[in-house]
Amino acid sequence: MQVAVASGERMPVSEVHDAIPAVRRRDTMKVILNVESIVPSVTGIGRYTSEILAGLLARGFGDELHCFSHFRWVDSKRVMTASAEQPGDSRIRPFLRSLPYAYEMRCIARNAVFRRSARRFKGAVYHEPNYILKPFDGPCLVNCHDLSYLHFPEHHPPERVRYLERNLEKSLRRADRIITLSDSIRREVIDTFSFDPATVVTVPVGVDARFRPHDGDETRAVMDRHGLRHGRYILSVATIEPRKNLHGLLRAFMRLPPDLRAEFPLVLCGATGWRESQVEQSLAALAQEGGIRRLGYIPEADLPVLYAGAGAFAFPSFYEGFGLPPLEAMASGTPVLASATGSIQEVVGGAGLLVDPHDEDAIAAGLERILTDPDLRRSCVAAGIERARGFSWTSCVDRTISLYEELQAAAS
Repeated sequence: MQVAVASGERMPVSEVHDAIPAVRRRDTMKVILNVESIVPSVTGIGRYTSEILAGLLARGFGDELHCFSHFRWVDSKRVMTASAEQPGDSRIRPFLRSLPYAYEMRCIARNAVFRRSARRFKGAVYHEPNYILKPFDGPCLVNCHDLSYLHFPEHHPPERVRYLERNLEKSLRRADRIITLSDSIRREVIDTFSFDPATVVTVPVGVDARFRPHDGDETRAVMDRHGLRHGRYILSVATIEPRKNLHGLLRAFMRLPPDLRAEFPLVLCGATGWRESQVEQSLAALAQEGGIRRLGYIPEADLPVLYAGAGAFAFPSFYEGFGLPPLEAMASGTPVLASATGSIQEVVGGAGLLVDPHDEDAIAAGLERILTDPDLRRSCVAAGIERARGFSWTSCVDRTISLYEELQAAAS
């Protein structure tokens, strides 16, 4: 059940909780969940955290689920609202980022608050979805979504790379269990840090039931709102940042025949990330030619429709910890072109057209094939829908709870 919403459309988590019957109730297990990544506009880790939170609430964890966010504990059933109410954050954040070591100092202060205040939750299992454990004297599990800061440090702000270099390995070694979302990242973590394989567990995420095929009548209102035609655009959903390889996608798109570009404009959805000026310049040039649409961060209600209305979905990212957008596109009945790398290849498998993300000619040729080859399109649509059925948020949450139980039993 999706609870992450766009800015201005915040849904209290309790509404999701009330809509789902509790599958099973935990009266004795206490869980601490760091939810500070659930802030508008929700992406990546925030979306994962919101799904875990909703799943825990649906299974009756409300009274013993303790959520920490930005120096304070928040009501687990009102996380989206509480996260949006951080006083003055949007006004002072640019200034704080400009200060030397501001990020590290903020983390030190936040950890001190957490260490002192979390002592009252004796017997709790602490789940950190965002790489770096806070200090806690009890069983802990942490998500390591990827190691992109090692492989592609140039794709991150320097302060982020510095912070992860100093803290990630220490955090992972403190954890009783490390969760990765794909076997590809699991192998990287084990090999990079020489961990015991038994401590690193793959728990794939899922795809929400709202991502399904829609016909033209179902998509008409959203298509009209965004000035699009059903089945007549290439969609890409990604944060505007270097690792997503949007600049390569733009250049590949410009290599398509002019009539094909006119028939299938490139539509980009996603929030602005870091070091995106080069991509923004390309976007501006293409916008003048009328071959590209930049929709920005899309409301959650529109996203499944935009997936289902696309003629093709393109995701030539250099590196991902999982690859949720192509999975959602496949579930929506849209043929997918994606990178033949790591976890993306693991998720898409043989259900999409895989290309080398460093080869812009290959991306362009793949786009042309997936737009013009009816047999390939039918094959990708059928295989994609079938493959997406194997990924479930219910399974993800249940397997995560099993890890909580395992750690609680070991600590008692």
